[in-house]
Amino acid sequence: MQKNIIKKKNVLLAAVMILAGSAAILMAGSEWIQFHPAAPAYQQPFSEPAVREQPITSALPLRAKKEPAAGPVLKKHIVQNGETLSGIAGLYHIDVDTILGANPEAGEMIHPGEELIILPAQGILHTVKQGETIWDLARLYEIQVNEIEKVNHRTDDKILPGEKLFIPGGRPRTANAVSRAAVNRFLWPTQGTISSPFGYRWGKLHAGVDIANDAGTVVRAAGYGKVIFTGWYGDYGYAVMIDHGQNLVTLYGHLSRYMVGVGQYVRAGQVIAYMGSTGNSTGPHLHFEVRRNGQPINPLTVLP
Repeated sequence: MQKNIIKKKNVLLAAVMILAGSAAILMAGSEWIQFHPAAPAYQQPFSEPAVREQPITSALPLRAKKEPAAGPVLKKHIVQNGETLSGIAGLYHIDVDTILGANPEAGEMIHPGEELIILPAQGILHTVKQGETIWDLARLYEIQVNEIEKVNHRTDDKILPGEKLFIPGGRPRTANAVSRAAVNRFLWPTQGTISSPFGYRWGKLHAGVDIANDAGTVVRAAGYGKVIFTGWYGDYGYAVMIDHGQNLVTLYGHLSRYMVGVGQYVRAGQVIAYMGSTGNSTGPHLHFEVRRNGQPINPLTVLP
């Protein structure tokens, strides 16, 4: 009996030892399966950045260099076949004298392929001469200094010989340029046949040219300008007058009707009226006059 009890105690003890060993194994296993973070990847030793920091004194912004003046904004026009100075002037809303003043080397007649400088507005391109100041130019062209500086994008009043400055409203100062102002200035105002030329007939001056065609034939502005008269004009019947600047005015008479009003600006070649036979007329035709300083001149001297 006692032996059986001892045997059972041994079995229990063995069982306890087995259980304890299993726990130890499990604990050991638990320790074995515990997560260990991977060792950090190999890192390059620290090195200096590719761009070195600059001392604060050298990092300050440098003083900006003064840029040269931009000067006036100019365009270039390549003359096309059939173009006239008047037509080109009307295209850019300037007058012929402005084109001539900017292109003093231009010939008496323009030719296809010729390159013309076009100014931004009516005026002149002045080449600064030795000793000239911006104040001299202001007095010469009767304009304020700040106006010259503004249109030429200047920040000061210093100018240098050879510089080209745009003078708004300035006119050519040479007789040669002015004398060429009327050359090839106007377009033919209509199509037809000259039925009566400029000059005296029966002891009386015929102050223009008569161009005959069918009633209703289109009449166009001979050049860019401002309409200064529309309406009935005595023997001329219905008429239109256009001021082209430089004391030049064109008149279109015997119209059946007109399409423009006083104060309106028209471009060269723009339809302004239709041919008729109003007023003292013997048949449908356009009476076309050119007046300089209020006096009629032969229109053929200013037509292509």
